[in-house]
Amino acid sequence: MRKSTIASLASIAMVPALFWSQDSSAIPAFARKYNTSCYTCHSGFPTRNSFGEAFRNNGYRWPGGEDNDHAKREQIKMGADGWKKTFPASPWPVDIPGYAPLSVWVRGQVVNYSERVTRNTGAVRTAETLNYGTGALNTTSIFFGGTMGDNFSAFGQYSPTAGATTGHIVWSFQPGLNLSLGNGFTDFNFGNAIQVHSSVFPSFTTSNSTELSYIKGDTGGIKLTAGFMHGGTAAANRIDDLGYVRAKLKIGGAGLLSGAGGTFGNEYVGLDNHVAVGATLMNAKAGIFTGATTYAGETMVYGGDLTGNYGNFTGGMAVSKDSDLGFTNFMVNGGYFLYPWAKAAITYTSIRDGIDPTVAVSLTTHLRTNAYLTATYSRRTNSKETAATAPLNIGDTTPNTFNVTAGFAF
Repeated sequence: MRKSTIASLASIAMVPALFWSQDSSAIPAFARKYNTSCYTCHSGFPTRNSFGEAFRNNGYRWPGGEDNDHAKREQIKMGADGWKKTFPASPWPVDIPGYAPLSVWVRGQVVNYSERVTRNTGAVRTAETLNYGTGALNTTSIFFGGTMGDNFSAFGQYSPTAGATTGHIVWSFQPGLNLSLGNGFTDFNFGNAIQVHSSVFPSFTTSNSTELSYIKGDTGGIKLTAGFMHGGTAAANRIDDLGYVRAKLKIGGAGLLSGAGGTFGNEYVGLDNHVAVGATLMNAKAGIFTGATTYAGETMVYGGDLTGNYGNFTGGMAVSKDSDLGFTNFMVNGGYFLYPWAKAAITYTSIRDGIDPTVAVSLTTHLRTNAYLTATYSRRTNSKETAATAPLNIGDTTPNTFNVTAGFAF
């Protein structure tokens, strides 16, 4: 990237920074229910902090059985409490949110720059591009979330741009014992505490899943998860196409179930000083991973992760191994809160034994809790060229990029 181009992009990025700020966009429907800030559960969307993790582990309820005490919006009763005594002669009563449990998230690219890519022969494969505002705020998601009675809750989103819906219900048998049905909710999808699972393990955001989780911990704690899901294609559409088990041990910090205890290095964004170790095994039927995808032909992926916070620092790493393909996949990231509303981060990703290793550096600002501006530069560190007909054709075909994204939620 030429120096003049970098300077012009930097000046362009600073102009919207005067007007835009970053979203802590939890889903504001929960912020309305409890009349609290998005920072209560998030340290920057979609990253959950320690309390947000406990909130999720309690089936999207306030930890410690205190949901009714902290809720500022009443639930609407659908039937009398006395019906519980006459069940099954009468329906089982329930209550639903007494407010619209909806939130809207709008985002898009303000600036997008891609460097020119040339073949080893010198021929241009992709031209240099620079766009201003062509994708500004062109993506919208409608989130929904709330509780239904003493044991059920729901969470999900609809994306009109893509015409797709993800969502799930959670049945909490007791605090820390949950059965989830639906999609987009596993530890490999939306809102990981630290985003180190992305690409390192397969992700099936829209595949229907059934998951049982057990969580325990007033300070630190353990989380055990087991589930299965279908592969998401017409040719492989059985509920047991893919199974997974995961274990997580959190040492120190707020409890995985209580959301309390521990020492906080940055209380404004909920960073509790802790270390967490995890292990994951995913097993798929033959033919589930097909086409030009990262895990094509694989039937088993296993690995581990290490995450943690200290003071204003947050970071983690994850590594996985493909049993059949023999590839190693690796990701490490780190972040530092310059201020509670400004976070600098760096991520290194190496998939399939480093076929396209990438370094991404970003700066996210949160001048308002419901709007954001993020600038990211991604550089591919492998210049080798792959044949145009090869599967997963990357190498020199993937350009270095710089982009500025903005958005807001309410």
